[in-house]
Amino acid sequence: MDPACLRHTEIPGTSKLFADLSYHFDRVARFYRHNPHDPESYAAAAREIQYPDDRRAAMARVLMAQNPGNALAARFAEPGTVAVLTGQQVGLFSGPAYTIYKALTAARLAEDLNTRGIAAVPIFWLATEDHDFHEVDHVWIFDAGRHPVQLSTAAPLSWQGKQRPAGNFPVEQPPIAELRSALAGFEHGEEIASAVADAYKPGVTMGAGFRALLIKLLGRIGMLVLDPLDPQLRNVGAAFMAEALAAAPDLKSALLNRNQELTAA
Repeated sequence: MDPACLRHTEIPGTSKLFADLSYHFDRVARFYRHNPHDPESYAAAAREIQYPDDRRAAMARVLMAQNPGNALAARFAEPGTVAVLTGQQVGLFSGPAYTIYKALTAARLAEDLNTRGIAAVPIFWLATEDHDFHEVDHVWIFDAGRHPVQLSTAAPLSWQGKQRPAGNFPVEQPPIAELRSALAGFEHGEEIASAVADAYKPGVTMGAGFRALLIKLLGRIGMLVLDPLDPQLRNVGAAFMAEALAAAPDLKSALLNRNQELTAA
């Protein structure tokens, strides 16, 4: 891969809000509690977090169960530890390249916070609840001749046309042979193909395959993964969701007002 740096303003479709957030934060500062470009903002945000002890303990149990043997789960259980969260839909073969970039960024930020005395752990949210299977059933790669190649999987006949969480869809025939063919000629092509084949055994679900490959690729840098389809996790969030539903009218009104402010700006 030949890396290149492009400003977001050079990419079609970039919103004015995001462009100003990236390059002219002073124009949008009133809409954000902290300046993401100021390293001190993270320390300030960490001091503001009020996380109930019982919820932290319950969350830690979920993380330990989903990440057996990962010491970061025990670190999260310690009072005052913050989480650096990122996530992505569980796309075939880890989905777009930025999936890995996002995970690496979260891990790097957590490492930076730890060196500054702010206990932090990186967590990758597996968006298994997303129902748009057709957004995650394929992935684009390049072959050795730099030609784009699309690899895809299909939902079993019994699953087609049904609205279900994409993370539960089984991958009956992972396109491993097509991946190996496309990667032939790359220096680490066979290594990558073997890692994907280990993660995506025939019949594995989209969520489980994505999780296994992510851990395989990022296990050495330290990363917790979290699957929201876990009933234990849903129990932890139930009270919070109930509060949000009760406040729905006020939240909706506030969102609509803020939307008008953003549009006017």
